Amino acid sequence: MNLVFHQAALGDFALILPLLRGLEGPTTLVAPWSRGRLASALIEDVSAMDIELFEFTRLHSEDGPHTLSPAVAELFEDAKTVISFVSRDDDPWAEHVVRLAPQCNLVCLDTRPPKEWYGHLADWHREKLLSHGIALAEIEVPRRSDPYGPLVIHPGSGTREKCWHRERFEALLDRCHEQHRSVRVIFGEAEASRWQQEVVEQWHERYHAVGCASIEHLVEQLLGASAFLGNDAGPTHLAAQLGLPTTALFGPTDPEVWAPRGPEVTVVAPDEPTGMDWLTIERVTELVLQ
Repeated sequence: MNLVFHQAALGDFALILPLLRGLEGPTTLVAPWSRGRLASALIEDVSAMDIELFEFTRLHSEDGPHTLSPAVAELFEDAKTVISFVSRDDDPWAEHVVRLAPQCNLVCLDTRPPKEWYGHLADWHREKLLSHGIALAEIEVPRRSDPYGPLVIHPGSGTREKCWHRERFEALLDRCHEQHRSVRVIFGEAEASRWQQEVVEQWHERYHAVGCASIEHLVEQLLGASAFLGNDAGPTHLAAQLGLPTTALFGPTDPEVWAPRGPEVTVVAPDEPTGMDWLTIERVTELVLQ
């Protein structure tokens, strides 16, 4: 049995879904509960446990958990492989896991590749696991698209610099309306808190933007779409992993490392990482309305 620990941003979570698909045998993902449940719904043989359980949080302390519930004790007893995105291989967390599961093959991975690595993050994960004798199967995500569904557009990102300018999104949305292109606009928490309240209200009124306060609500908004357009952000990576035709707008980050993985991904990126000023309304409109 495989045991995978992960607690990072939504985009980082979406980027480990190919890893979860490729592991051989049953896998338990220990993660924030909503993300674990989503992974178990998307991937056969993946079950979930909440990383906020007391035994798991105590793994980070110097003395570790003193007692384990029967369910958690069984997890460690059955684990043949433990993959951690929450620790290094020389910290208290790793020491406690080796004590609780001495039979396991423990691999500690970072959510960021090392500076000397040039390639996609998922390929680095694959290579690192292979060096520990763990081979990942290559399992394609089935394409999902409702030809009568809307284009879903998400204008935000947790990092302001990765966002295409709001005014350009507005111009794109106006052109979609002129061309009778069905569009569904979704908001994340970052936009709701970063934008002025009057702007958020204008988007709700003018573009019928929908706020997604949970991952379950986000998935509801994505399912049934014809395609997705967004910045280098968590919803973009998730849309690609759900199988939607996905267009990802890049600027300061390198798509060679961070591009979404999915069956139909179009990356729009400059020749070299730069600010989002490089990307014109005409370029994106052509992609959306072609």
